[in-house]
Amino acid sequence: MPSLGTQCEKMGHAGTAMLLLGALTLSVASANSLVVVNPNFSAVAVQCGSGYAYQTYMSGNCASPGTSAQQPFDSEIGIAWDLAPLPGDGDASLLNGDGITKPNTTFNPPPFTGLPFSDAAFLRGVNSQVVQTITGFVPGGLYTLSFYLGSRYASGSFDGNQTVEALIDGQVIGTWSLVSFTPFTLETALFTVGTGGSHKLKFMGTATGDHTAFVSGVSIETAGGLTVNPTSVFPGFTIAVSASGFAPSETVDLVGYASSSGAAIGTGTTDSSGNVAITCRIPQTPFGSYGLQAIGTTSKTVVPGTIGIVPEILVSPRTAPIGGSLTVQGYGFAAGEALFVTWLSPSSSLGSSTANADGTFPELTVTVPAGASVGANTLIVTDQRSGAIASAQINVN
Repeated sequence: MPSLGTQCEKMGHAGTAMLLLGALTLSVASANSLVVVNPNFSAVAVQCGSGYAYQTYMSGNCASPGTSAQQPFDSEIGIAWDLAPLPGDGDASLLNGDGITKPNTTFNPPPFTGLPFSDAAFLRGVNSQVVQTITGFVPGGLYTLSFYLGSRYASGSFDGNQTVEALIDGQVIGTWSLVSFTPFTLETALFTVGTGGSHKLKFMGTATGDHTAFVSGVSIETAGGLTVNPTSVFPGFTIAVSASGFAPSETVDLVGYASSSGAAIGTGTTDSSGNVAITCRIPQTPFGSYGLQAIGTTSKTVVPGTIGIVPEILVSPRTAPIGGSLTVQGYGFAAGEALFVTWLSPSSSLGSSTANADGTFPELTVTVPAGASVGANTLIVTDQRSGAIASAQINVN
């Protein structure tokens, strides 16, 4: 990925020193993939349960090492997934629950050797599920969901005879019936969506009883044909888009999808070979993927793609004394998420805010903490669920 920090100093907001740390758990996005946050379930460390822990079902806690304890994954920064099952499914008689495991635990997952992940979500019993809202879809787009799926190695009455469904907005796009001792296997499912913007991806266990499957390494690829440069940007950044397959000398509109309706963001005219190049600015839009469609006005040819949205923050002034006031504002965070402003060293909480529907937050006034050292310091803003993070350098005098 290009050095976005350098480019934004040239193309972005003048007079603001900015350092992008990027998203802690953002999967690599390209014009042919959507952003799946925390695809390997590794953003939040398992702290109890001897290498695995439930989000639901068990009543223990992390103060009891070695127990099958609950751990509040859903409230942790960067988890992105919702591990809670349907209402009422905490009944122990249903023998269900979900959580995260590492390899070689007493939960008996299949071997992780040679796989591109070292953590997996488990689906134990009926209605256990992991869910994430994915952004950047375009209407009518063809997508391939890919993920690794395995089952529990049988141990006494515990087995891996689980059936797993993958769903988009409640519609089943694939079903896999497992038996014990199934190794992690790369699975795929093709699907389309009728509207652009955000859609909910869910993996759900459907077998009643003590049957467990494991999921990790999740990705969503598109059948897109757009070339986008760069592949990840701040809102407001200028990008170059190219596509082919249109009629010669045809007008092509570029439409962006942060929501279901979409919005025109650029236009261009094809050359004699039907190729088009369009330069445009990305509007204010939330963290994740931003869907793109190049649409020929006469041929009606549609070429889809996507670009990754990463956050930025602007801080003013850039130089301040200990106890001095700073204003912080930001763009490209997850919609509606709680945001935390932190002085990096020594770590100090400076305040909080909430991102609006397009991922921005208004100016927030904070104070340079007493423990700050003279010279260069770093202030960061992190959003709660996705773990998206941006930073700015502040000089303390």
